Amino acid sequence: MITSPTNFPTGDRRTRLVALPPAPVALVLVDRDGDVWRQAGTTAAGEPLMVCDSPQDPEEVGPGESYPWTPDAIGAWFGPVRTLGGAA
Repeated sequence: MITSPTNFPTGDRRTRLVALPPAPVALVLVDRDGDVWRQAGTTAAGEPLMVCDSPQDPEEVGPGESYPWTPDAIGAWFGPVRTLGGAA
């Protein structure tokens, strides 16, 4: 025979909505030549590390680990930059 369970805790059982922090979104930048840079990690200080998987200029193709490209460095070398969705 099945009976009603009696081991429910007493107290307030209402559902409560809580605010969650926004999910982190990876940064994507486009430089003046139209090359797309995507975030591939962060520096020890928390700044985004960026990579360009397929640069338009063949001379810019490299091993990918040679320089810690940050948004500031990309802006200095390949600027102006914008986010993929609009202005940076």
